[in-house]
Amino acid sequence: MKRLKSSIAAWSAVGAASAYWLFDFFLSHDQMVEISSDLVLGATTAGLIRYTRDAGRSLRDGREGPDFLIVAIWSTLAILWTHRIYAITLDAYDRPQALVESPVGSFIVWMLAWACLMFLIAPDAENGHIPAKSRFLIGIAFFIAGLVSGVTIAISLTP
Repeated sequence: MKRLKSSIAAWSAVGAASAYWLFDFFLSHDQMVEISSDLVLGATTAGLIRYTRDAGRSLRDGREGPDFLIVAIWSTLAILWTHRIYAITLDAYDRPQALVESPVGSFIVWMLAWACLMFLIAPDAENGHIPAKSRFLIGIAFFIAGLVSGVTIAISLTP
């Protein structure tokens, strides 16, 4: 507990959550959605700038756990950035049906699922190899992911 008290990362999470609820108390829902969306766009833009060179190197080499992690971070940021730009475009054009029903929305989510799988593989990859115990644990995680995905897909497709 003593180390948690001195953790800058933990305190930044507490600060961010506290700031949200403080602002939410004084601002309307629409203002909070807009502010939050704009903050995400700015933060993902900065993150993309920071990680692009490292992600390019990791995509080229891509055999070690840190490579998978950097690609996962950059991909998640790129996907979130694309989502925000797409949402802004939808709002700017009053959500035209052709854009709302385009495959772009589901592609964004599909690629986010891939990025999450990269996070899952990252801790165990060594020189392009994943140890047997890790493959077993990743297999269990994939099974759980498939189960959760399958149940939610079935629920969403049920009339």
